[in-house]
Amino acid sequence: MRGALLSRWRVVGLACVLVAGGLAVRGLRSDGPSTEIPRAKVERGDVRLTLTESGELRAEQQTTVSASNDKQIVWLVPEGTRVRKGDLLIRFEAQKYEIAKATAESVLAVARADLARALSDREARKATEQKAWLDYQSLPELAEKGYINHNELEQARLAYEEVKAGSRSYDATVEAARANVARAEQDVEQQQRKLDEGTVRAPRDGVVVYAIAGDAQNPRKVALGMIPFEGMDLLYLPDTSSMLVDAEVAETDLGKVQLGSTAELRIDAYPGVTFRGEVAKVGALAHQKISRVTGKPTGAKVFDVAIKVLDVDERLKPGLTTTVEMLVSEQKDAIYLPIAGVFLDELERTIVYRRDASGHVEVRPIEIAGSTDRIAIVTAGLEAGDEILLAPPERL
Repeated sequence: MRGALLSRWRVVGLACVLVAGGLAVRGLRSDGPSTEIPRAKVERGDVRLTLTESGELRAEQQTTVSASNDKQIVWLVPEGTRVRKGDLLIRFEAQKYEIAKATAESVLAVARADLARALSDREARKATEQKAWLDYQSLPELAEKGYINHNELEQARLAYEEVKAGSRSYDATVEAARANVARAEQDVEQQQRKLDEGTVRAPRDGVVVYAIAGDAQNPRKVALGMIPFEGMDLLYLPDTSSMLVDAEVAETDLGKVQLGSTAELRIDAYPGVTFRGEVAKVGALAHQKISRVTGKPTGAKVFDVAIKVLDVDERLKPGLTTTVEMLVSEQKDAIYLPIAGVFLDELERTIVYRRDASGHVEVRPIEIAGSTDRIAIVTAGLEAGDEILLAPPERL
């Protein structure tokens, strides 16, 4: 006889009394010298079949923060920090830009002082020009009355024209000083832009997740002191208000996974806490399963499945390992028995070893509608209350 049927299914919420994780089990001693054989009762009740897989949490949407230059990282926000839009994430080495900005600010201060001095000189010159104009304006009337001669009047006019011409050079000095200030301000702004490029701020709210650098053989997270290349992914800001669990199912189980099926999620980091979910996506193409230990294909074919997390909780963070129980079916008033009591004979028939009230054991073919790693649901061949063996007898 072949060994008991195996399955990766689980049962949830059985209506029976279990002993050490199994149905109520008793012992049976065979007629020969064999050891005691455990047995169990066939039960009737509501059964919930689920498919259990392991997966990893990720955000449904996230923003990628990339390097804007190839400078060394001198400050980095701690991973896992919940940031707001505009918060500082990264600071790159920028000493030369700080020095350049300080120099530009000094030049700007000098230019502004020169402009202030030029404006003051021009105001003083305007006062001199006004006085010369007033002096000249009163002389024509005095010349008509004979108090001054024509030569004196002409000299006064020439003096005024000379003062007026000199004022134009003061205007030119002021305009030149203003142009120097504008150039200095532009230089300061340019150096500030370069400094701003040396810092990266959060484009949106989110939880900080470091990107992975290096190749598949030597992966490493982005870290302080690293010199990235321009455009390299540095951080991710996932939107934790909408989370998914990425899992894989074997090709033999694909037909049992349906879109919209409910799921129960358990996070390894928070024992005893469960979250609600539902199947949101089932992959259309199979691919090779990759071993988490070796990183190499195992030869098994699997399909990707995405489970949407229906609960919003700050404890849900990308990368957390998650156990997913996807509901396959719910059987009301079903007849079931321990999977350990189900066997295959040489003809590939599904059988059990049924023991009657007199202790006689017979081979009984059965039909099953589904199974888990603990139970099988029987549709024909057994009744509730029947007693079956959990191991083949040495002889019948």
